Amino acid sequence: MAPHPGIDTDSIKEQARKDLLDLLEGVRGKKNLVIEQTLSGPIGLFVKFSTLQEYGVDKVFFLENDNLDSSQKNVVFLAGGEKARQVIAIAGQIKRLQQNSSIEHEFSVIWVPRRTLVSEKILEDSGVLGDLAIEVLPLHFIPLDQDVLSLAYEDPFGDLYM
Repeated sequence: MAPHPGIDTDSIKEQARKDLLDLLEGVRGKKNLVIEQTLSGPIGLFVKFSTLQEYGVDKVFFLENDNLDSSQKNVVFLAGGEKARQVIAIAGQIKRLQQNSSIEHEFSVIWVPRRTLVSEKILEDSGVLGDLAIEVLPLHFIPLDQDVLSLAYEDPFGDLYM
């Protein structure tokens, strides 16, 4: 029996890197990146901060810290849309910046790994859906090593069975 060639994890990693950088490049100019803390490790496996800087990222903030500043016109949120608390946090930060900042910001949300109707409904009910651009980073598998893949789901049991 011939050995199974396996999965090319390098191509998965490179595709995820390309997809993220293409989405960031679509937001013109300097930008602040607000990232869900649980995504920072997986994202760090395939893209370095210096590369993010080359694509216009000025500062990186964790969504959970609620410490976003208004130093850049463009603000990009990178988060999972399955959890209501994350979506509510994004809506709250957008509203706060709109009220307290003298700069007219442009907001973008990149949902990982998919866009959900629930997240859009929460943003709509919060009154911010029309103020932002929504994109998707289809990061379903995260290559941890040459022969190890991980699902990009924090709590798959709860999502599947609850």
